Amino acid sequence: MNFTFSRVRRVVNALGALALLTGLVSAGSALAQGTSNQQPANQQPAATGQTTKNWKDRAEYDLYVKISQTTDPKQRLELLNTWTDKYPQTDYSQERNQYYMVTLAQLAGTDPNARKQLIDKAEEVLKTDPNNFTALAYITTWGPQLAGTPTPDQLSEIESAAHTMLDNIDKQFAPDKKPANLSADQWSQAKVVATALAHNTLAWVATQKKDTAGAEEQYKASLQANPNQPNVSYAYAKLLMDEKKYSDALFEYARAATYDGQGALPQAARDQIKAYFDKVYGQYHGSADGADQVIAQAKTNALPPDGFKIEGAGDIAAQQAKALEDRMNADPAFKLWYTIQTNLTGDNGEQFWDSSVKDAEIPGGAEGVKYFSGTVISIDPPDRPTKIVLGVTDPQTPDATLLFSQPLPASALDKIKVGQKLEFGGVADSYAKNPYMLTFKDPTLPGIPTTAPAKKPTRTTKRPIRHSR
Repeated sequence: MNFTFSRVRRVVNALGALALLTGLVSAGSALAQGTSNQQPANQQPAATGQTTKNWKDRAEYDLYVKISQTTDPKQRLELLNTWTDKYPQTDYSQERNQYYMVTLAQLAGTDPNARKQLIDKAEEVLKTDPNNFTALAYITTWGPQLAGTPTPDQLSEIESAAHTMLDNIDKQFAPDKKPANLSADQWSQAKVVATALAHNTLAWVATQKKDTAGAEEQYKASLQANPNQPNVSYAYAKLLMDEKKYSDALFEYARAATYDGQGALPQAARDQIKAYFDKVYGQYHGSADGADQVIAQAKTNALPPDGFKIEGAGDIAAQQAKALEDRMNADPAFKLWYTIQTNLTGDNGEQFWDSSVKDAEIPGGAEGVKYFSGTVISIDPPDRPTKIVLGVTDPQTPDATLLFSQPLPASALDKIKVGQKLEFGGVADSYAKNPYMLTFKDPTLPGIPTTAPAKKPTRTTKRPIRHSR
């Protein structure tokens, strides 16, 4: 499964949230408010210690004022280009570049050409102001949206901008830098958005470089900074799935499917991701067991907890095989029982029954085993039983039936109770292949009296019983 969630829309949303809180988009407007009411003198006063800025003439000033009053970004861009054409050299180049960035950022969402121009202007700003946060944010945001395959130089510039953002994040969002119109929580949230944005771009850069380990690290850091990014969870999940890291990948798919807070994916996409999660989880784990617990964890956590693991069907099968081997090594009676079961349910079951089991006393001392042992599942009828059903391989699954030609005496019921272990041995009377059941007629129950005498075998099986081939 591979959804294409519009990255342009995502970055516009991310930048919009950041801009709303940091004032990036309003930078040009604020700048205009500070100068548009100034007299069109040739010289504008500057703060102490700063170089005095001069308008070339009244026409430059009037053009600047018109730009500051133009709200349509396309018209404003035309005016900015006019300003550049008529006044290529100006004392207000920094202000002009700020206006260019704001204007081009407003157009970048729908105009791919504006993205390249925006990056160029942001890089121009960084030449004289290497830590300009607005320029860094624009390169970090729109760099991955440039048309075509990025060149090594472009990747380096985008990567550098994202790293510089992170290096300056604490300084940029220091408490004393908070605008008066924002609350402390809003200022803190702006830092979260900016941090996640930088990490997401670094994940993109790593992906372009085929550095999957680096991409994983950056996606994880992004989700640690801002857990409420289901689109990032989805991208991270796909990367992990491609790397065959199935447990964490399934967790991230579950996160993308279940997150329903601000910024949640469209419901239709969430439904498809959930269906994909269910399908792959069942294939990988071997069943749907445990899927609900993963979904519940992912709904409230962007990343899996330490030690999280979904057991694969192969892992489960290996564990079961190991447990079975350990049990057989520790319990010769069970090993013999399981060997008989495996042979009877195999392709040559009938032949094995006729040659080795039918009318034979089992275990009968074969492999040195005198009795089998199983857990009583049912007694029928309860007061004077003639039938006892046990689970030997699994205490919950019937696989042995003891039939008695005469009801067991009341004294026997003191020692035969549902849920308790019972030893038995005797003549195998019949068997069923699926579901497996081996039936004994008038078996011996050591230490427990029976009314009918034990059925005598017509033959004995003293030689070792082997798996049929």
